[in-house]
Amino acid sequence: MAERRRIETVRDLRFKRIMKNQHSSAVAGASSVAESSTARNTTAIKREAHAESEDNNYEVGPGLRDEAAARLLQRRNKRNPVVASNRLSEQTRFSSNRVISRSDLIALSVHRDTIARVMDKLSPNAADWQFVREALYKLPFENVDQRIVHSSGAMKQLLRFEENRFDIPEDVSLDARMILKRWRNGDYDPHLLRGVDLNQTITHVKGRGAKSVKRTRHYKLEEDYNWKRDDNVEGNHELFVGEWWPLQICALRDGAHGELEAGISGNNVIGAISVIVSGGALYPDLDELDRVLYCGTMGIDAPINYAADPAEDREPGDRIPSHNTKLLMISFKNGTKIRLFRSAKSQSPYAPAEGLRYDGLYTIRAYELLDKKNAVYRFEMIREKNQPKIRGDPDDPGCKPNKVELAKWQGIKKTLKGER
Repeated sequence: MAERRRIETVRDLRFKRIMKNQHSSAVAGASSVAESSTARNTTAIKREAHAESEDNNYEVGPGLRDEAAARLLQRRNKRNPVVASNRLSEQTRFSSNRVISRSDLIALSVHRDTIARVMDKLSPNAADWQFVREALYKLPFENVDQRIVHSSGAMKQLLRFEENRFDIPEDVSLDARMILKRWRNGDYDPHLLRGVDLNQTITHVKGRGAKSVKRTRHYKLEEDYNWKRDDNVEGNHELFVGEWWPLQICALRDGAHGELEAGISGNNVIGAISVIVSGGALYPDLDELDRVLYCGTMGIDAPINYAADPAEDREPGDRIPSHNTKLLMISFKNGTKIRLFRSAKSQSPYAPAEGLRYDGLYTIRAYELLDKKNAVYRFEMIREKNQPKIRGDPDDPGCKPNKVELAKWQGIKKTLKGER
């Protein structure tokens, strides 16, 4: 009996030991599963962090972190549909929401190789530089983004123009630095009207057929455009001689000229900061390239309580200088260096074929009164020395706007005309 009781006790002990071992194995298995799950989660977190770090590796301008986050979210949700209603909005606002294709990468690689092939030579000739010009004409209009311009090596090739290893043609160097400036600021949108919102107002007038509808197009900058620059800055303001814009609002967008329509921009402290030579019957401007006789705007009626300066030779009914004319007078007094743009609307032989072009800094040396009754003044503006030459000769290979810019603008105008 005692022996049987001892055998049952041993059996119970063995059973408890087996149950204990099974419990330990189960705990160990659960622990290993948890560890593997934790490892997988850690790997996923590291992979996402690595992706985020890759997106922010080349952060060089405003708004790029938001673009990187948007790309990361799009990668996480590959089934992210494009709302059909947004397509029309993006098209009319010339949105920068773009998809880079294989053909875009190939085109960028071709331009990169063209530049590299010439820059690697010991002494490039005129034909070599013409190949580079052709590449630089097209490069601003290629569909690229922050990552592509770095990973493709295109940015690296453009940086070589700042090394000054040999005598690079002036226009080639300027075009390369224009592209570099935009890319460094994080602006990769290739469209000429980037950031411009085009609205069309339809007014019904008396008449028949199509003539009963009058369409007026209004231009304004998009409220969410991230690359609008301040224009209230004296001097070059990081502009390069030869920079070109198809519309005045584009110059406003890039901080070149501070007015949407007026030809004189400035403030009451510095005076006129920038002017546009556009001509007109009321303003007999005279353009001699390095010397410009530039007219202020038509005078305004004097207020009732206007106190005339005793030194003024003013008669009752004479107008007084306008605000813009006073800005030019302040610039004359301060010796302000004024940005000068030439418009295609001007009768000047040096005017661009389309739009307006930046031609460097000028200072006012003197001014004269042309029309005492209407208070019209004309200012003698002299171009500052040691600046790149003006790129207005159509026979010069560096003339601006170049043929690619003109072709792009003509295509846009046809599109806008088709919307009417």
